[in-house]
Amino acid sequence: MNLKNKYASLLIIMFLSQEGKAQYTYQTAVLLHKLDSIRSSSSVAKYFADIYFATTANAVLYFSNADTSVQKMMGRMELRFADYFLRSADAHEKKLPIPGEWKTYYADKNASSLRYILFGINAHINGDIWQALTNEFSKEEIQELKPHYFAYYQQLLREYRLVYDQAFIRSKRLRVLHTISFGMDELYGKIMLKRWRKRQMQLAELYFDDKPLFDKKLKRLRKKMDRLDDLIRRNT
Repeated sequence: MNLKNKYASLLIIMFLSQEGKAQYTYQTAVLLHKLDSIRSSSSVAKYFADIYFATTANAVLYFSNADTSVQKMMGRMELRFADYFLRSADAHEKKLPIPGEWKTYYADKNASSLRYILFGINAHINGDIWQALTNEFSKEEIQELKPHYFAYYQQLLREYRLVYDQAFIRSKRLRVLHTISFGMDELYGKIMLKRWRKRQMQLAELYFDDKPLFDKKLKRLRKKMDRLDDLIRRNT
């Protein structure tokens, strides 16, 4: 067993041993096991699964000392959210139609690992969060979840840094941009991450409060996602 698999096994055992401490502990362990299996597979889904495994584990640890009600809500969110990626990976494996948000990810057969990761981030953050929110929670529950959803941004910055460091090593263009912008490119990425997550929450709220405006903004967002995918393809 290599070091990565030992780490995965230890995390899963740790979550299973927390019986009574947190809701959704068993489901989280199952989710981690699925992500670990995908990241150890030959599927192109492994590139996004690798970073998603770490993000999921860190999210559970981050909320491990929160109130039980908060743990339960965030657990529901995490499980529902992850399901969109898992379904895309399963559809690709079985040669079934890929969900729209994930088509670009699986269509590029010769992408670098970095490109796959960036495609996955675009699909999952810009395409899946609002769906997870609206399919899992009521309008009232979303308002209860909202402050915890935004509080987690600080933890996500650690994951952002890992992705940025990979991109910096592998992309000459990014290194040049970093130099000529005096490092502002990294800050811009953090701002965009915050903006994307905020927009997803706003979409979820509009879904319940103003469906015509929601439809309009979603259509606009999907065009932005396509442009971002093109930008990723040209620069990685």
